[in-house]
Amino acid sequence: MPKSVTQFDLLISCPSDVEEELKIIEETVSEFNHMIAQPNHATIITKHWSKDSYPQPGDNPQNLLNEQFVRNCDAAVAVFWTRFGTPTDNYGSGTEEEIEELIKNGKQVFLYFSNRPVNPDDLDSEQYDKVKEFRKKYESRGIYASYSNSEEFKQKFLNALTLHFNEGHIDKPSHSSKLSINGVLEGKITEKPIMYKINYQYSKFMDNLKSKILDLFNQAKNITLPKKVATIKIPDFIDNDTRATILQLQKNVQHTIASHSMPGPVLLELEDDLKNKLQSFAKEFNIDINNSSDFFNIGKVFKTPKPFVNDLFNSEPSEKLGGSDEEIEKYKLLNILSYKITEYNSWRSYFQSLDSMFYIDLSLSNLGTSYDEDIDIKLCVKAGHLCTHKQLPIPGDAILEKTVNWIDRFFKPPKTSTVMAYDNYPTDFNTSLPVQDIFSDDEKYLKCLYEYETKEEYWKEINTIFCYEYFQEDGFDIICYKQPYIKQNTNIFFPSTIVFQTIPDTIHYEISSRHSPKVIKGELKPILEK
Repeated sequence: MPKSVTQFDLLISCPSDVEEELKIIEETVSEFNHMIAQPNHATIITKHWSKDSYPQPGDNPQNLLNEQFVRNCDAAVAVFWTRFGTPTDNYGSGTEEEIEELIKNGKQVFLYFSNRPVNPDDLDSEQYDKVKEFRKKYESRGIYASYSNSEEFKQKFLNALTLHFNEGHIDKPSHSSKLSINGVLEGKITEKPIMYKINYQYSKFMDNLKSKILDLFNQAKNITLPKKVATIKIPDFIDNDTRATILQLQKNVQHTIASHSMPGPVLLELEDDLKNKLQSFAKEFNIDINNSSDFFNIGKVFKTPKPFVNDLFNSEPSEKLGGSDEEIEKYKLLNILSYKITEYNSWRSYFQSLDSMFYIDLSLSNLGTSYDEDIDIKLCVKAGHLCTHKQLPIPGDAILEKTVNWIDRFFKPPKTSTVMAYDNYPTDFNTSLPVQDIFSDDEKYLKCLYEYETKEEYWKEINTIFCYEYFQEDGFDIICYKQPYIKQNTNIFFPSTIVFQTIPDTIHYEISSRHSPKVIKGELKPILEK
């Protein structure tokens, strides 16, 4: 069935150094058409000399462009950075002339100045001075905005389009939105909101990790080394004077070795903590290492320290292992086992905490016949039930980096054919981590710096996904967030899965929006998935 569509022509006017913004303008207009204009039977068509001009004799180029399409445009977007452009017969540049032509005819001009950094070698000072002079000229007229990066420009331009065309220029239909909060289970809207538990402890991931550890145990058990000769001790019957003489000789030998410019090889021994960790794991999972003296026997493996180099970023190892191939392999296997068991225990502890929680996926739904925008959502539950992002379990250092990469899997519901993913996450967060004195000890500098940056990245990811405002009022925990836009017959996930420490009897919600005259109130009574 044919439809009547209102078309608006938008002129794009920019000097030659503005290239990235041209793409952003086209993308933003397309997004605006899809979200706002088309549902209201309107569309914006961009006009630019590169695609809308044609060869024509009889006048100077700018006058021809004015006649071909500039004067017929309903609005213009103009962007300046470092270049002002080529002068015309009447103005300092073609862009200036196009701006003035539209303003004279009462048309809207979206004027922007870029504050992005520029390479001094690429700067034409004469052109840049003209830009600054032009900018100063328009300060008093209040019709321009500035930006520092591409994301800021896109956001400001989209807001400007929405405010201008959506307030009185696009005829809104008489239909209305119909907003509500609904539960989601396995990607589908549910009649009743369902809470669920997670069993990460018994996942295939944990089974695979345990299998790798068991395999390492078997590899280590299969390496049998000759038993060590017991070290010689000073017999108890030696008198005190002789004993003191022997001890002093030992100290003299150690001092001589320590003062040598090239330290000699050092025989390695396994730490008691490592042995206890492996024995504890073996006992828990019925791994036979009864003859522990053989299992932990690493022979005469030794390390040869390298000379100290005051270079914290030296990638070469600080020591070299020596001994037979089997001795070195056994030593490495046991240390890898220790690391893997630490990793396994860290995951188990983290998963135990996650598995103790209750989870619910919610969506904002619009079952009406028109879009809505600037939607504020508020959830209220009695205090003590909700688990905020700051109350979530924190993974141990051994698994922190992997957890950062998997945060989405744990707390962000993926899009489905029924429910769209939330996509308005903040792009920058100040995590405000407490800065400790991590630079005091040179040999620990890199490790501390890495751990600090990893924790900072973890909190950045958590804050991004749980992008709510949290409040406590009158015995209730409250979370709030904003959904910029939702089209008709659409469901959009909340930014995150909502996590609870215990199941609340009722979840109250309120929704307010630009096109809904009243605040919508409702409640959800969650039930636990069987």
